[in-house]
Amino acid sequence: MADLMSIARSGVLAAQKQMGVTSNNIANVGTEGYNRQVAEQRTSESTHIAGHFLGTGTYVSDVKRIYNDYAQRELSLSISQHSQAETRFGKMSELDQLFSIVGKAVPNSLNTLFENVNNLVDMPSDLGVRENLLTSAGQLTAAFNSLGQELEGQVRQVNQQLDGVVDRVNAITAELADINLQLQKVNGQDLQLLDQQDRLINELAEYVQVNVIPQDMGVKSVMAGGSIMLVAGETPMQLGLTSGDPITHETRLTGTSGDQTVVLGTSAVGGEMQALMDYRNQDLAGAIQKLGVMALGVADAFNQSQAAGFDLDGNVGQNLFSDINSPNMTIGRVAVYAGNTGTQALGVEIDDTSALTGGRYDLSFDGTDYQITDQYGTTTTLSADPNDATRLISPDGFSLRVGAGTPAAGDKWTLTPSAGAAASIEVVMDNPRGLAAAGYGLETVTGNGEATLLAVDRTNPNLPGNGEVMTIDVDYSTTPSPTYSISDSQGNALATGAFTGNQIDALGFSLALNPDTATGDQFSLDISFGPGDNRNAVNMAGLATAKIMGGGNATMTDVYEGITTSVGGQTRAAEVALDSAETVKMQATERVAAESGVNLDEEAANLMRFQQAYQASARIMTVAKETFDTLFAAVR
Repeated sequence: MADLMSIARSGVLAAQKQMGVTSNNIANVGTEGYNRQVAEQRTSESTHIAGHFLGTGTYVSDVKRIYNDYAQRELSLSISQHSQAETRFGKMSELDQLFSIVGKAVPNSLNTLFENVNNLVDMPSDLGVRENLLTSAGQLTAAFNSLGQELEGQVRQVNQQLDGVVDRVNAITAELADINLQLQKVNGQDLQLLDQQDRLINELAEYVQVNVIPQDMGVKSVMAGGSIMLVAGETPMQLGLTSGDPITHETRLTGTSGDQTVVLGTSAVGGEMQALMDYRNQDLAGAIQKLGVMALGVADAFNQSQAAGFDLDGNVGQNLFSDINSPNMTIGRVAVYAGNTGTQALGVEIDDTSALTGGRYDLSFDGTDYQITDQYGTTTTLSADPNDATRLISPDGFSLRVGAGTPAAGDKWTLTPSAGAAASIEVVMDNPRGLAAAGYGLETVTGNGEATLLAVDRTNPNLPGNGEVMTIDVDYSTTPSPTYSISDSQGNALATGAFTGNQIDALGFSLALNPDTATGDQFSLDISFGPGDNRNAVNMAGLATAKIMGGGNATMTDVYEGITTSVGGQTRAAEVALDSAETVKMQATERVAAESGVNLDEEAANLMRFQQAYQASARIMTVAKETFDTLFAAVR
């Protein structure tokens, strides 16, 4: 009877544990990250009685969690990919909306400016029309400034988001390290700690792509992107952010372990962190630079047009917008690497806005030559301007100005020729009389040289009258200085003389010759002026449809439309990638749930089965007691 009682008691205890595990599963059906548990029940060791092996009952040998390591890894990866796709789509949508709402003021203001230029064509001497043109120019620069500053604000916002991501990653890795320590103390037997560990790893996967390295006693070391060890046993790495090199606002990821801090690579870190850095360094930077190309193109086109005409007082037109190579407009074009050992100062000057690509360039010095690599990986050795040894010419519309200091072999720089231009462009003309509506004639008759009219003094008594077309001949063979001769349309000599610095000053005007001018080159110049002249205003109005950007393939408006089209296309591609990532994540989640999730129907059936087993075992105990009592009563 004692054996029967012992067997019944083991059955009761086993059924009780089974019901406890089943009840815990049911209670946690809504707990995120909970893995279903099962109690493993075994038969107790048999005893040998009277030549027979008889069973002695049952016991629960262990309580295990249903866990598929492969499915969990797949889920973590899908979480990381989904988070990266979701973050990218969110940021690209913001950028698309920014160009669609805030940015639409740029093309609208440009159209308004050209409407007022057309009014100037009709009424070149009307001060009210001129005032309206200046106002619309100011509205255009305000639109550029607003959009440019919004884009730069996006950079700061992304950096703030990265700060938050890094803080949360550090908090998670600290928790994971603590869980690893606790698991070692209990030999990995605490199932709740293991569930919590997986929940934290899944959350961490939202921020970075995790690679889990299982160890003994449930301990898990965690890497980010396959190269950054975030948690090594019970030791977490402290992540941080430091200034970018060479572009300071492109902050870099650092890792601190003990007293040692190193800069970490982020090319494959994954998750939200990867999406934010890619958006900041590629999409956002590209949009800023391309918008800068448009701002530079607008400023240069109107300034050149101004220089090709006379203002209302008969003077050579001055800049309407900021000079594209003024100190304010060149800020940020050259970024120096912190590791440079040389002292060379460099600057970037825009030579041809139509050739600008809006890209970023890497510049290096090998000890002899400067080499530049564009965004497509094409490397070119820069050659010096034959007429200016301090100027190195690049193939993409800008040149490198070599300043003071000495370079060292291995020095590197990053060049962004159009960076910040949209946020910096201004209207520098404040007098409507300065708008150059009138035109003049200046052409190269023979030779390869070119001339630029710098100034005209209408008060000079020697200045030729209206209608007079002058011919200017230059001779560089004379010593000690080159000479010029000026004659009228009948061939009569008006002036001769020597000049220096490639600038001719005579008869009340100043003419600059470019370095390609040689002996025998001849120019014609007509500086006739009348307040009703609109020849240059007509040319200025033609800028609206002139293909002066993109290597001669795009108008100024086309540049903006190209930016918005590109951003819109990338946003759509990001949306498609997000849809795909959501599907993969959902499938991975369902796969984990199918194995490790709680099925209420199954658990309810188990609960009934274990309840019946409990009741049956209790009945055995009752039968054993009754039988035992009957035997005692029989021998009294």
